[in-house]
Formats: sequence, structure tokens, C-alpha cells
Amino acid sequence: MPHAVALGSADPAAAIRTYTPEGVDRVIEVALLDTADLDTAVAATDAVIAACANHADHADRTEIPFWPPLFNNVTLRLLGSDGFPTEAGRQAARALTAAATEGALTVDVGDRHPLENIAKAHDRVDAGAGCW
Repeated sequence: MPHAVALGSADPAAAIRTYTPEGVDRVIEVALLDTADLDTAVAATDAVIAACANHADHADRTEIPFWPPLFNNVTLRLLGSDGFPTEAGRQAARALTAAATEGALTVDVGDRHPLENIAKAHDRVDAGAGCW
């Protein structure tokens, strides 16, 4: 069953741990610098944190905690979209489309911007407004 925890709450790690007392097995991260402490606080032993993005103003470098993920044997995977085989991307697109069609996946896209305002949409995400 899915659960949602507001990152701005008083103690999001504790809230997440109420749903997963043993920790989270997989974290898909789109703002590694901003949530590295939270990610490592909720990571289970042998968890994988897969990061595919960082905020634009921190795109080149980030800091992550060292000892907590080390002692939990956490794997940090850095994923670049250019590094996936073409067929893997197609397979993922088919699977996501099927899940959305079946109602197993819903995506709240939040604010919509016309293509000519794409820079404004990126600025909104970079400012912390998120994309959902």
C-alpha cells in the first residue's frame, strides 16, 4: 500500500519509519543533495539509493553522509539517462504505459506549462516547487 510523507514535516524520517520500521529497500532520488541525509536515515541494510538528478545549482557536486550508509551496506547508483540501452528505455516506456492504462500507476503532473514556457517550468523545479 503506498504512503505519502511530506518532506517538510517535523521528522520525515520517523514518519517513513512508521511505515517501514526495517527501512526502505530502494530509494529513487531526483534531488540527491537536498535529501541525502533523509535517504540514508531511512535506508534499510543492503538498500540501493539510485540517483538520477540533482538540483541545477548543485549539478556538479554533492555531499552525502558516509558512515551511516557504509554500516548499512548501502549501494549508491548514479544513473544517467544516456547510459541505458535503447531497448531498455522502450521496455520501460511500454511497462509504464501499460501500468497507467490499467490504473496501477497515476501521475499527478501538477502545474502544466506550454512548450514555449519550458524554461519557466524548469525554474519552478529548480526553486524547489517540484514537478508534482
